[in-house]
Amino acid sequence: MRKLLLVGLACLFVFTVSGQGYTQPLQVYGSLYSTVINFSDSSIKDDGWGITGYASIKDGQYNSLELGVSQLHLDYKSEPDLDQTDFTIAYTNTDQLISHHAFRLGFHYIISDDNVTDNGKIFFGKVTYFIPYEWNVGLEFDYSLYDNTSTDLHVYQFLPHAGFYLNHLIPTGTLYTESKFYYIHKDKNLGLSKDNFFSFEQSLNYYYRAFDAKAHAWVGEQIYAVKNAGFVVYNLADKYKGGLGIEVGYTFKNGLRLAFNLTNDWLKHVGYSDTVKQTVFTITVGTNF
Repeated sequence: MRKLLLVGLACLFVFTVSGQGYTQPLQVYGSLYSTVINFSDSSIKDDGWGITGYASIKDGQYNSLELGVSQLHLDYKSEPDLDQTDFTIAYTNTDQLISHHAFRLGFHYIISDDNVTDNGKIFFGKVTYFIPYEWNVGLEFDYSLYDNTSTDLHVYQFLPHAGFYLNHLIPTGTLYTESKFYYIHKDKNLGLSKDNFFSFEQSLNYYYRAFDAKAHAWVGEQIYAVKNAGFVVYNLADKYKGGLGIEVGYTFKNGLRLAFNLTNDWLKHVGYSDTVKQTVFTITVGTNF
């Protein structure tokens, strides 16, 4: 089924673009993310690293296809280390099917040393109503299926969101803020009797010429969360309790973009009474082709 979905999303993009008779060339963007991870005060995890390749193809008007491949390695102090590979594909149609609406569909697949979530399949969809450069509101739904073992875990995530442009508050540049409310439901105990989790996230973005910056913070509880529009899935049995982060980027005249991202999240390993700070530092290099 996952192969059919991947092919279907790709064909949907190709057929939609070709059917409109566009004459302008496709816009192709690629980036590489290099990440280091540290777990402070953890008696279980030590540190880790990750690397992600990302590509997007846009027709410049309505359609975009996104692809991502990630490799993650986590060092454990007493247990075997974990290696994981993630694949993501997503298609977005903007302001074509229905005016002022964006529709997004995607699929995320996990190959992991974690027995419960190995061969995990995440299906995600999102609809957004927007007034360009003024405001937007929408809903994202994510369904995670971990049926590789007898555990047969199902996780449902609902993510209402709203964004507003605040350019009237600054003398120059673009200022944008977005609010997200997470509701996550899991259908199995897995050492944590609580099944419903709620959290709230607020972000602020600033763009000025070649410079961009972003800050975010969130509070509440999350487990098996799906983030970054389906490209990041927290599939290990850790209960997250809040976090914050900042990113700064610069795009050079040749189109090369360099960015640095630092996030801190606080989590609790299920079955333990610890509180761990997870620090993630990422360097991103991207360019148009």
